[in-house]
Amino acid sequence: MTLGALFVAMGVALSFVRIPLSSVTEITLTGLPMAAGGFVLGPCMGFVIGALIDIIGFLAAPKGAYFPGFTLSYGLVGMIYGLLLYHNFWGKRERKISVLSRGNTGLVLRIITAHLIKTLTISLCLNCIWLSVFYGMSFKAVFITSLPKELINFPIEVFLIYILIVSLKRIRRIN
Repeated sequence: MTLGALFVAMGVALSFVRIPLSSVTEITLTGLPMAAGGFVLGPCMGFVIGALIDIIGFLAAPKGAYFPGFTLSYGLVGMIYGLLLYHNFWGKRERKISVLSRGNTGLVLRIITAHLIKTLTISLCLNCIWLSVFYGMSFKAVFITSLPKELINFPIEVFLIYILIVSLKRIRRIN
């Protein structure tokens, strides 16, 4: 529970860090604690960590009205990372026959798969629906403006998540 609270605190703190790439594109680091929480604590705690990051982040610095759809999105992101990265599932010996569980190659494939699922289902579908409902815009307009941002962020975020998980594995000696 303490480790989960630490990931939530890191997520809230990192929600204030934004690295602008252009006037509409920026890199945010909020997904890193969600990926780390899912990796270390599993999909259920990943969901809780993601949802709490959104709720506490909103309470710490509200940027407009609260919308529960984004809390669901954050929770699902943590759950997706937990489902595909959780070390206790992929580290078991009986799973070693799978390509997804073989060393660093398997880890990279799982990170890319998790991030691809997150990008396609959450960032480009669910969040675009929430934004179109919240602001009264058409889904197509929101989707078209979100697509370039997600294409630019994808390799950067995959790289950052990989570096984070390799570091966590060294610290905790998780195989």
